[in-house]
Amino acid sequence: MGDNVAATADVGGLALAYVETGSGEPLLLLHGAESHKGQHQLLTPHLSSAIRAIAYDQRDVGGSDSATRDYDIADLAADCVGLMDALGLPDAHLAGFSFGGAIALQVALRHPACVRSLVVGATPRSFASPSPFVARALAQPPEERAVLMRDASISPRAQQDERLMAVVGDLLRGRVTTPGSRRSAAITTHDLTAAELASITAPTLLVYGAEDPVVPVAEGRALLAALPDAELSVIDDARHGVALEYPERVAALVSDWVSRHR
Repeated sequence: MGDNVAATADVGGLALAYVETGSGEPLLLLHGAESHKGQHQLLTPHLSSAIRAIAYDQRDVGGSDSATRDYDIADLAADCVGLMDALGLPDAHLAGFSFGGAIALQVALRHPACVRSLVVGATPRSFASPSPFVARALAQPPEERAVLMRDASISPRAQQDERLMAVVGDLLRGRVTTPGSRRSAAITTHDLTAAELASITAPTLLVYGAEDPVVPVAEGRALLAALPDAELSVIDDARHGVALEYPERVAALVSDWVSRHR
């Protein structure tokens, strides 16, 4: 495929917007809860030229259709697989950060034959009970929540980078996960048991920021212990936006991981 192909695909009656770059090993990129496919624009230029990277907007987000009924994370996992089907991909590598990582884990649990390997970043085992930080953020009006999430995601030093902060500002101006929304309810349905984690056989690279207040690195270590085939990479000084602030380092990890699991 050519670079920067933007289109939509019909997935179960919903139009999902996506953009793809490069060619080779298929890699689906899953964005976070209060984000959209543009989250990956700093990452994809640094990926291996042997990777076909496909970033898409989840339902209710960005250029994709809004849902007309309640849904859960199993539905979002099915959307991911449905997009793969629409693109003629029987399987692919999945890379997700925060809520995107939760969806990737759910795809591996529910549709194991569709997953070549996983990259899961800044993701907890469960969103069923929000951490104190997340509960405080969700209780704030959108403008104040955006400031909290900005500081939790990007270090003060990196906030001096105008290009990075323009991307972050665009992400946080999108459709947010407001309390009471269908998307907010779907997030809480990510709640993996020890037995479910033990059944995920896909090779999994875990990428966490050492200074993440939203999903502390202890969550990554817990997943490392629970998953049968996993490796953990901790990036010093990184916060929740690990792939935003350190796109080159994360892209190198992802590229190497995909190459090892072709």
